[in-house]
Amino acid sequence: MLFLRPEFLYGLMALSIPVIIHLFNFRKHKKMYFSDISKLKNITITTRKQQKLKHIVVLILRMLAILFIVLALAGPELKNDAKQSSDSGTITFFVDNSYSMMAEGSAGRLFENARQEALQIIEQSADNSNFIILSNNNDGNLLRLLGKEAATSELEKLEISSETKKLSDVIVMRNRILLNNNITDCETYLFSDFQVNSSDILSFPADSTNNYFFIPIQQLQNKNIYIDSCYIVSSELMTGSNVELKVWINNDSDTDYEKVPLKLSINDQQKAVAGIDIVAGSTKQVTLNFKPTESGWNTGAIEIEDFPITFDDKMHFAFNVVPHIKILIIEENRLPKNGNKDYLRKFYSSDKIFNVSTMNYRAIEFGQLSNYDLIIINELPDFSSGSIIQFKQYISNGGNLLFIPPSSEYSDEISIFLSGMNAGNLVGIDTLSTRITRLKLSNRLFSESIIKVPQNAELPTISRHYSYKFPTNSGVETLVSLLSGDDFLSKKEIGSGQLYILSVGLGNQYGDFTSQLLFSPIMHGIASKRGSEQNLYYILGEDDNIKISISNLELSETPFSLISNQSNQPVIPMQQIQNEELNLFLDNIKLQKGYYKLMLLDSVISLLAFNYNRDESEMEFYDIQQLDELCNKSKLKNASVLNVIDPNYKEVINALQKESDFWKLFIIFALSVILLEILVLRYWK
Repeated sequence: MLFLRPEFLYGLMALSIPVIIHLFNFRKHKKMYFSDISKLKNITITTRKQQKLKHIVVLILRMLAILFIVLALAGPELKNDAKQSSDSGTITFFVDNSYSMMAEGSAGRLFENARQEALQIIEQSADNSNFIILSNNNDGNLLRLLGKEAATSELEKLEISSETKKLSDVIVMRNRILLNNNITDCETYLFSDFQVNSSDILSFPADSTNNYFFIPIQQLQNKNIYIDSCYIVSSELMTGSNVELKVWINNDSDTDYEKVPLKLSINDQQKAVAGIDIVAGSTKQVTLNFKPTESGWNTGAIEIEDFPITFDDKMHFAFNVVPHIKILIIEENRLPKNGNKDYLRKFYSSDKIFNVSTMNYRAIEFGQLSNYDLIIINELPDFSSGSIIQFKQYISNGGNLLFIPPSSEYSDEISIFLSGMNAGNLVGIDTLSTRITRLKLSNRLFSESIIKVPQNAELPTISRHYSYKFPTNSGVETLVSLLSGDDFLSKKEIGSGQLYILSVGLGNQYGDFTSQLLFSPIMHGIASKRGSEQNLYYILGEDDNIKISISNLELSETPFSLISNQSNQPVIPMQQIQNEELNLFLDNIKLQKGYYKLMLLDSVISLLAFNYNRDESEMEFYDIQQLDELCNKSKLKNASVLNVIDPNYKEVINALQKESDFWKLFIIFALSVILLEILVLRYWK
């Protein structure tokens, strides 16, 4: 036999009390002298031995009463029951504290309901029970077994968190704690709204011994609208230019909404307001327009009004506004016979957006290429293998490069360049007159300049052009086609940049392309549409590896750091520099939503915006029947779903938490002994 509360066994010292009392009450017989003993004839004569025997019997009965009461208080258990009690003496609680638990239930916020239910079970548990408290934002490596008071305190300190975990990950974390403490069996209570995207019960490891109790805390109604995502249509972000911001709003509820306020702020200044109508279970795209007034890094925020789930009502983003687009024209010093140098300079110099520079092809400063948004290779008579490698690296790092072929006497150089870019090869020159016939308007190159080409539109006539052969695996995309079927303008993505290939020079002998209206949107689009759009924001817990180009920076031994706009405390994440690119590994640090400046020494390299994952915004949950089906299909042998609304719910919990009834037997023994003592004292004459 074992005892659950062995400290009560100190009460056995009370057995000395009746002994002491009885010792003081044992008295010797004294002789009494009477003159007349006739009146004492009816008194029953009691011998000294009989009186002593009665005292001993009463003493034993009183000692037995005290013994049985002390043993009952100590929580006696038989060996089999004690083993079972020891195995079930560890209880695990998982209280879902994710953002979806902010919703309202029948008795207030779901999270508060779940916590109170867990606290009540702890209160009703045996005093010697051990507890494991799990949530979405704790680490299994830091957890330990807790006593009753410590577990209560831990639950009371628990708060809503932006972090989420799959239920299977919670069980893996629990198993690690049990293994570290050599515990084989454990009762597990899971309080959650059981959101579909995180309740992967079928992924639980097989378990035939432990008891699992799934306790759903249900919402009164599925009601939530949230900002899902946003992006800027144009990659041409310059001061004074009109910018279109596309915003997706989701109504993941059973209710239609009307005139929901939507607000756009840039650098904490309100720029646009809209009232949106959105029907239940739908997604709506909203377009907001604004004009950047400041060059450099800008902050933006989109906000709606919604209750009670509010974490997803605001989205932060950051973008970089350039004062102008830098263009580098690489060419010969001498003016080409066709005069195409003038076409390029006149066009790009006519708009203050562009900043044009030139460089001789025999004295290229390759270290300066990354400073330019567009490089134009203008009819170069020859290429070195080293220059092609440098050009390819420039494109891979996000730059745009336009290749304008030289005259036919340098056609071999065209093949060398195309081969170096893995973009096909030159077939020959076609001198038959043709014209441009088709534009791929779905491409970003024409997204803002050309909506539709009229049937009677006057498109450029081409007198002669180069015919290229692009294999299907080359990745070359046709943007503008000729009536002959050949490509006029092609594009190949290399890394995060783009290579544009023209099939004609810009001189008059190739046709009238430079004098037609199509010349302007093509050349403007090539210069302004960078190969990779700006990443407006990152998702916490999802975008753990961020890559940022640092090709223009002078590096030192000082690491890059992140500083929140709300705090001046720097955070230094794990980082790696490779191919002029900075890799930031954020899985080892905890960031909050908002803006972070990427710093190198005292310089701001970039501005990063972070938002919470929108998985918790999806109002799709398992009901009790679906949970039952999942439990039956899972690898869990002892899994039950408990309904907190059920009147018998408390009784089920009480029965599960009930100790052995073996102590009641000792109470019966104690009462029997006391009754026997009363009978002895009354009837033993």
